[in-house]
Amino acid sequence: MNLESFYLQIDQWTEKGIPYVFIVDFELKNPKLYRLDNIEKESIPISLCFPHYTFKNNEVIERVNDQSENALISIIQPDFDLYKKKFDRTQQLFNKLGVDVINLTSATQIELHQSLQAIYNLSSAKYKVYLEDCFVCFSPETFIRIDSNGEISSYPMKGTIDALLPNAADRILNHPKEEEEHRATVNLIIEELKQVADHVKIKRYRYLDKIKTSNNELYQVSSEVVGQLKGDYKKSYGSLLRKLLPAGSITGTPKQKALQIINEVEEYNRSYYTGVCGVFDGQTLDSCVLIRMIEKVGSAYFYKSGGGVTKKSKAQDEFEEIKNKIYVSMD
Repeated sequence: MNLESFYLQIDQWTEKGIPYVFIVDFELKNPKLYRLDNIEKESIPISLCFPHYTFKNNEVIERVNDQSENALISIIQPDFDLYKKKFDRTQQLFNKLGVDVINLTSATQIELHQSLQAIYNLSSAKYKVYLEDCFVCFSPETFIRIDSNGEISSYPMKGTIDALLPNAADRILNHPKEEEEHRATVNLIIEELKQVADHVKIKRYRYLDKIKTSNNELYQVSSEVVGQLKGDYKKSYGSLLRKLLPAGSITGTPKQKALQIINEVEEYNRSYYTGVCGVFDGQTLDSCVLIRMIEKVGSAYFYKSGGGVTKKSKAQDEFEEIKNKIYVSMD
């Protein structure tokens, strides 16, 4: 399906109240869209677990005796020198393009000791998505929600720290670089929502969520931005997505200039990583940013992770954040 057909079909189904699920990649080149009544009848190779919707197609329950993270994946050591080369080039472009924040990502090769299906079954997250023989994602980040009254909310997530460090919560909330990165991202989300909504405001600013892995805990810093959909967008979610994609929290600010830097320095296709998956149930829409992802590329597997970089960032600190985000979230 091409992108224009994707947006138009979503508009039509939203207007008619037809439930659907969509997945769109970061580059906006390979969107997927399915009616929910078809996805539940046909052998469409996708499984979802959202806060208010779960669907598992062709599920295979696999016995895994050892459910520790090390029994699921092993990291092939990321290359700091390669990351620093991208980081340094990003820093050079900050002043040239007048950019505040760049979400700089990397693809780290891993070894998989279980199937993508097994990892999907064993992982725990606010949003889980499994596309057969392609990727598994266990995302903590909501992209947008739209309720039946037309209220739209977005939850940009910026800032990560090991929760077991001394005074971890105070350290992340009072860190100047982290606050600058988060503030710039929230301001971007506010401006983006103003394209499709009125009365846009910050409802919650820089609150903490704790995420558990099999051997660690992380704090993630998020904010909540809300508004009331403008009339033209209340039944036109394809047109709305056209305005908002790709997600601002995983690009940078200003968005178009940040995308220029990403395209120049990252040197790989993000594909579905940092894309968006959403479910419309006929009345409400919920969607997530596709972060915390293991993707199959040929016969190899890669864990894609990243973080916000500012002028105050240090390459080693950002590299450590990327490594800390390589995990399988589990209860």
